[in-house]
Amino acid sequence: MGSEDALAYPDDGEGPVRTVEIAPFAVAATTVTVAQFAAFVAATGHTTDAEKHGDSLVFSGLLTDELKASSPPW
Repeated sequence: MGSEDALAYPDDGEGPVRTVEIAPFAVAATTVTVAQFAAFVAATGHTTDAEKHGDSLVFSGLLTDELKASSPPW
């Protein structure tokens, strides 16, 4: 996982290249529809990261210090 590219942003977990282990997980053969996701949210009360943090930015360099402090450290 990761990158050695000069434009990789280590604070976002883009580098350095490293070996990681993850727990097994399932991947569906098809994409999730909006209706399916709505049903999932209604059944579980799931809140997306974008809803939790008030934005869906991935690039941490654009986040406010407050959002950086409350965001996951990936």
